[in-house]
Amino acid sequence: MKSAIAAVALLILSHHTFAASNDFQATTNKALAAGDPIAVVKALNKEIYRGNIIAAQQLGLMYRDGKVVSQDLAMARKWLKVAAKPDLIRTWYRRGIPEAQYSLALLLRDGLGGKADAADAASWFEHAAEQGEAQAQLALAQMQIKGMGIKQNPERAYLWSSIAARTLTEADLKEAEQIRDQSRKQLATEQLKKADELAGTWTPKSN
Repeated sequence: MKSAIAAVALLILSHHTFAASNDFQATTNKALAAGDPIAVVKALNKEIYRGNIIAAQQLGLMYRDGKVVSQDLAMARKWLKVAAKPDLIRTWYRRGIPEAQYSLALLLRDGLGGKADAADAASWFEHAAEQGEAQAQLALAQMQIKGMGIKQNPERAYLWSSIAARTLTEADLKEAEQIRDQSRKQLATEQLKKADELAGTWTPKSN
């Protein structure tokens, strides 16, 4: 248990040293010494209400994975959404945390922790994909080529699978290439030219 608590604290503190308050660090150190998961959760909640979305992401992942706390996928959705939500007023992660967006989208797509919502899942996948999250790019392309709860869109599937193929490896790369090749066959010459131009000039949105 102590090792799990330590991993939670270290991830937050190392992710963005300026994101965690001195009070959080002190509280977490005490919780580590005592092996007290409840104290860690309280410290995370305090940071969240101060606006620390990294803490919200970590609490969501804890509830998703059942680490430190009992697994609760509805709570995972709640806190991952806090971390995923864009806010241009913030000075960091203005577009939301892409890893949280991807994790939230998976729960929504698969109906874990609540009702399945393909349209909402696709939207969060796209948020993460636009920031360069390759797994989100692949997941979005899968939904678009198959029409999984959303309108089939081979042009966008071709775009995102082409972009994802730049960074994915092994089985994921193979799947991205298969989607790219499958969607290519469904595009007219002008559509393919446009998609290739977009893929060639695409860069991730900065946060």
